[in-house]
Amino acid sequence: MAKYCAFLLAELTLSRLPRRVSYLIATLVGDIIYLVSPRTRGSIASNVKHVLGAESDDAAVRSVVRGVLRNASKNYLDLIRIPRMKSEEIKKQVIPHGVHHLVDALAGGKGVMLVTAHFGSFDVAVQLLAVHSVRTTIPVEALEPERLLDHVVSLRRNKGLNIIPAKSGALEAMIKALRNGEIVLIACDRDVTGEAPKALFFGEETRLPDIGVRLALRTGAAIIPVFNLRRDDGQYDVYVEPPIEVTSNGNGTVAEHMNEVIRVMEKYIRSCPEQWAVLEPVWTDTP
Repeated sequence: MAKYCAFLLAELTLSRLPRRVSYLIATLVGDIIYLVSPRTRGSIASNVKHVLGAESDDAAVRSVVRGVLRNASKNYLDLIRIPRMKSEEIKKQVIPHGVHHLVDALAGGKGVMLVTAHFGSFDVAVQLLAVHSVRTTIPVEALEPERLLDHVVSLRRNKGLNIIPAKSGALEAMIKALRNGEIVLIACDRDVTGEAPKALFFGEETRLPDIGVRLALRTGAAIIPVFNLRRDDGQYDVYVEPPIEVTSNGNGTVAEHMNEVIRVMEKYIRSCPEQWAVLEPVWTDTP
């Protein structure tokens, strides 16, 4: 309940402030978390070391960790601002690149599986689909307490997205959406079940969810990687990559296509690691 109340308090205050002021506060909150939460700091540092490589020095890792926490705080601010954002404001701030890949894939009529990572500002960038009336289903991690989950889902649904908690019935909803020729979007960079298959991610083995690839192969949907970057000028770039070519539906192909997804994730995360807003350990070698 305390977490829910704190979230509501932040929403009632920060969302009403000028954007620049609220971002300054979010940056300060990220710095405070960096100082007072060694567990979170350590988890992020472990992830960052995998991205930067074993040769990275401590100063570089600390700088990226601080950047991750600052961006994560800004992402929460973006989330609570969604109901106050006008459709035209979203269209102006979110700049798409390579959107023809998505348009062509949707024209095929078999649906599109968008695969991504917890990168950039997910909550604002994905609203571009909603304000253009593109039917999109997105499964999200179930939060505790239940009241917090319900509230966060309502914020993300504000512009028309179909946000579904990853609970019973979510799989059927995603299959139905794809078979209706719609979009499903899944983040593939963190396993929250402990049951995902193992794969090489930045050269080291960990568990990564391949459900997006499996659903695409099952339904015939196109697999398209998509990523967004927060810009210093207050805008957001969304990059739609070319579709991953699907050749068959064998089990071996699942791993092959998942490896292609991983390579694209690595490219974007490596390009701007401070925007990879994962606060929990991704690799099992983290204590």
